[in-house]
Amino acid sequence: MRHSHSQLLLDLWRNERGEQTAPRKSAIEPRALKEHLAFAFLLKREAEDKFTFQLAGTGVCDLFGQELRGQSFVHLWADASRNAARTSLIRVSNLSVPTVAVAVGETADLRPMPAEILLLPYADDRGEPTWILGHFQPLEPLSRLLGRKLVRMRMTANAILTGDVHSPSAVAFQDEKRSGLSPRHLKVVSSR
Repeated sequence: MRHSHSQLLLDLWRNERGEQTAPRKSAIEPRALKEHLAFAFLLKREAEDKFTFQLAGTGVCDLFGQELRGQSFVHLWADASRNAARTSLIRVSNLSVPTVAVAVGETADLRPMPAEILLLPYADDRGEPTWILGHFQPLEPLSRLLGRKLVRMRMTANAILTGDVHSPSAVAFQDEKRSGLSPRHLKVVSSR
């Protein structure tokens, strides 16, 4: 991960999780997230591949120039990145694993805003991981957008975040441009 905010949220999630596969949504404490709320969002899995914003911080909504509640997370992505975004969400939900995506948000005139997007699984009352707490972390000053709004995002890489006592190995999706491989290939790295 590139940003300390992402690492702090991951550490908070790991503490809330304890011995469970995923912490309960009721464990989310807004006061613990107060420094991150503007760029935090909460997604609910409505169907196998449909994830909808239930809440979105004012910073995220302002970046996209609209209220995101009720909208599909996948539709914020450029066509070429939608399958990767959908796959990341399904993986987070099905496997109950935190994931980070490196992306570039774009304005209508193609002004880029690099960002890190953290996706953390949370369980409903039945213990099913149907909730995802997300965080959009800009990696450059927002002033570089000159007031322009983001209209889409492009994914450049994403990876499952592991390395704690409950997950002794790591699985990382390779960056398509650097590896020369199609996005369907996996690279498995063992930390043992």
